Amino acid sequence: MKVNVCIVTFPLSEAGYTPLSNIVRLFGNLSNRFYVISGGEALEKLENSKLDVSVKTMKVTHRASPYLLIRIINYVHTELKILRFVIVASRGSDLFVFSIGGESLILPMLFLNLLRKKVLLMPGGVVTKGYSVRGDPLSRLTSLLASINFFLADRIVIYSPALIKELNMNQRNKIAVAHEHFIDFTKFVVKRKNDERPNIVGYMGRFSEEKGILNLVKAFPLVSKHRKDVHFMLCGEGKLSDEIRNIIQHEGLAACTKLTGWVSHEDVPNYLTDFKLLVLPSYTEGLPNVVLEAMACGTPVLATQVGAIPDVIRDGETGFLLDSNDSNHIADKIAELLGKPELLEKVSVNAYKYIREAFSYEKNLEAWQKILNELGLSKKSVLSSAVMQSRE
Repeated sequence: MKVNVCIVTFPLSEAGYTPLSNIVRLFGNLSNRFYVISGGEALEKLENSKLDVSVKTMKVTHRASPYLLIRIINYVHTELKILRFVIVASRGSDLFVFSIGGESLILPMLFLNLLRKKVLLMPGGVVTKGYSVRGDPLSRLTSLLASINFFLADRIVIYSPALIKELNMNQRNKIAVAHEHFIDFTKFVVKRKNDERPNIVGYMGRFSEEKGILNLVKAFPLVSKHRKDVHFMLCGEGKLSDEIRNIIQHEGLAACTKLTGWVSHEDVPNYLTDFKLLVLPSYTEGLPNVVLEAMACGTPVLATQVGAIPDVIRDGETGFLLDSNDSNHIADKIAELLGKPELLEKVSVNAYKYIREAFSYEKNLEAWQKILNELGLSKKSVLSSAVMQSRE
């Protein structure tokens, strides 16, 4: 008998579509009745996507505000709307999975604990650290709420043991390691060898402080001083967009730097296969999908040693690690690696082989099946039937 599942997230931007759709595909094959409580552009895209999963969505809206008091009021209002849908879904759900911003949703968590419903908490990364990097006055509050929810959840599922310390978790007996990541290897493929690509250094993601993108952009003129043949491509957008454009203009980089705006997930492989090197100098991360997708496209990744990144990037073997996200250090590493085409090609091949082996749909199902079995919610026969469906 399959388990009935409800996924709960905070309303998401378009960037949240890939992790949300991955979670839906995983749990959709392991469940009988399936709900998703979410909102924003990610949910809208999910509702319009052709996924082989029957899912009932419950849409939540949220209003952002630059004013602290109004932000708190709007946040509480959004929590109450989510709670209302959780009450509805609780009548037919055996398991609730809180993910992507759901770690601080205290009211729904308290309600489900009163009903003694099984709850999994999936922190996508260290969200509270992102708040702190941005200088957000609510960082301490969200950290406190997350800590309470870690205590209340039946199981905490993280991407890597390395996140235990970063998330400041003491409930080690509750922790399991798994993730929602898997790659569609029919779309993310190696179209040309790394040594056949132009010298394009790329970035893909939000233009926000915690991503370290300002450090990267400030490294561009330092790279250009030594390598006139390098071009830069920034794929994404965000509140730092204007500041980034000003830096590019001030440093005279307009001729060698392209800003693409937000790239749809369908077009991501086309950009990644053009990059000689993808750089992600984040202050905090969980396990970014773009890192795995780049590796599947044979694109070497240079990233900071945060979150679960060091689990998949072994320096000099499957990718490259930064010692810091200081602009001078980033520039030195970019220039060094572009001067070693044989190493880039070797890492490109190694990364592709590793990702094909470690991030298949079947591997994810095995990990999640084990977690559901430990909670007494599923049987092994569910996994075998789901895997058969995924191969058809």
